[in-house]
Amino acid sequence: MPQGYVYSKSQGRFVKKNTEQAFDYDAINKKSAALLVSFFRWYPDYYLDLIRSDSADHKLELLQRVILRVMARYRITHITGCRGGTKTYLMNGEKQIEGTFFPGEKMGYTAPAQKQSANLGSDAYKELEKDYPILTSIWKIKNDRDDKFRIYTDYGSEFTMYIPRGSNKHQLGVEEMGQEQPEPFDMKNFKTTVSPTLRLKRTVNQVEDRVHINFKRSVITNASDRNNLCFSTYRHNALMSMLFGEKYEAFCMDFTWKSVLLCNIRDIEYFKQQFKELLPDEQERELCAHYIGSTENPMIPDETLARSRKLTCTELEHCGDPNAIYVVIYDVADEDGKNNAKCGVVAEKLTEFKTIAKRDKYLSQWVWVDSFAPHKSYYQQAMNLKKIWSRYCMDGGQTTYLVIDCQGGHGKAIVEELMKPTTDGSRPLCCIGGYHSELEQPNALRVIYPMKAGTRGTTDPDGDMVDYAQNEFDHGNVELLIPRALDGLEQYKRNHNIKDNMTDGKIVAPYKKTDELVGQIKNLNRVASGTTVKEERKKKRIPRDIWSAGKYGLRMKQHLETKLAEKNNKKPKSSWEREKERFMNGGMTTPTTTTSTNTRVHLIGLRNPNTRR
Repeated sequence: MPQGYVYSKSQGRFVKKNTEQAFDYDAINKKSAALLVSFFRWYPDYYLDLIRSDSADHKLELLQRVILRVMARYRITHITGCRGGTKTYLMNGEKQIEGTFFPGEKMGYTAPAQKQSANLGSDAYKELEKDYPILTSIWKIKNDRDDKFRIYTDYGSEFTMYIPRGSNKHQLGVEEMGQEQPEPFDMKNFKTTVSPTLRLKRTVNQVEDRVHINFKRSVITNASDRNNLCFSTYRHNALMSMLFGEKYEAFCMDFTWKSVLLCNIRDIEYFKQQFKELLPDEQERELCAHYIGSTENPMIPDETLARSRKLTCTELEHCGDPNAIYVVIYDVADEDGKNNAKCGVVAEKLTEFKTIAKRDKYLSQWVWVDSFAPHKSYYQQAMNLKKIWSRYCMDGGQTTYLVIDCQGGHGKAIVEELMKPTTDGSRPLCCIGGYHSELEQPNALRVIYPMKAGTRGTTDPDGDMVDYAQNEFDHGNVELLIPRALDGLEQYKRNHNIKDNMTDGKIVAPYKKTDELVGQIKNLNRVASGTTVKEERKKKRIPRDIWSAGKYGLRMKQHLETKLAEKNNKKPKSSWEREKERFMNGGMTTPTTTTSTNTRVHLIGLRNPNTRR
């Protein structure tokens, strides 16, 4: 057979091979479309670049591109980000892309505050509609209810916040799983109702789609406490799967405000304002994406702190109970000229337990807390402190104590100012234990406890105070103001019959400062130091001024409990002991008095035999 020829039966002879074929445009178009779809599934940011409107307000930056690709490629993603990171915008955009390129995709969307999140989801949809109108033209928005955000396509895809028990989803989008205030994420509902709905597998012509990622869960949230399930369970599992799991199984990432700023997503002025308004521990969680608290050697465990926050009503002055003892504690800021150096003040109310189990113990209630920048002069600090102390005085202030840390020079100077003669007619103050006795004024109130806190060679060792504070919190002997400031405001106004709103800010302030106090405690670790223990800050930028004041107050409580135990354990004298005391005064009997109507008192003594009548 000649080279390049084949035998043709129809012609009955050898014919030349046809080396050319007609081009099948329909077949190649299908292949190109499939290739393009698969490409956009893997690179959703490129798809958005192609369809971006000329009048769009936003364009994708590097950080946003990374987040979009991560959520598209991994079965489990856990992204912790700061405020202003366009988390809702990215979540909605990525899920709309997945629902577009995977027709029939059922996606659930859950968040802490449903009504607020529904509004945010609707706003994000409108922003996407302006930036990428081709994408949003495929989707239709529908609110089944005012607090239920829902969008869907004519091809069966759905992205909705309405996830009833027993429904079926291909994937879940979870936003703000770590939120704790003001409305915490409902972790119980998520575990029992939302998460079990993640059970659909994608099929094409009744065959499982091999390129689809089944049971996908995307979490994007702010940081939380370490004992929150968001960190201890879901983020932990995502991180372990990322490190030791299969390829494209999980991805875990954190981004801070610096990343958002460097990627030109937000302006520096936005973050400057946030740093002014947020407390230090809130800054760590919501701007720096740091999970605060510790599960290893915490100063006070988070569960214990949560149980201690049961005090509903703050006290701005003495409650009027004559049996209550108040202790005003002042932690002096020794670091002059530093922004984070503040003076912490705590008003501690002590009431004696009446139960047998807690005999000789006081209940410590931190009824008022505050912190502020130190005044320029020691005299101003002393006068301000005495003003606070006088609010909690009753019957001259005999049972209202003042605790000041005198280990540094600032505390000594303030104590000296308080011991000087007053010009307003009030009684001067002096120290317990004879401290600075040369400065004591006549008729002074002995109510100042000069605290000498330190690690070694001090009268109030820091290790002892840490041990005692932990013990008191563990046994429920310390109560802090509740985290719900509005409930506390309502309770205070009801108790004091206040009808107007003029003093609402003053009443709410102690509740907000208690939140700051809790953040300071969560930032502390208990660390071994030689034969004792000490506290150590994990983040140096978070102060501990209010906690130090509260810890010093518990030290004063410990001293008062020692006196209470001596008083309660003092046994009553027997009749024989009382009879012996009658003859202990040089053999003289105790003078007795007899009184009767219209008679004078007769004094009777022993007769002297040498006296002649």
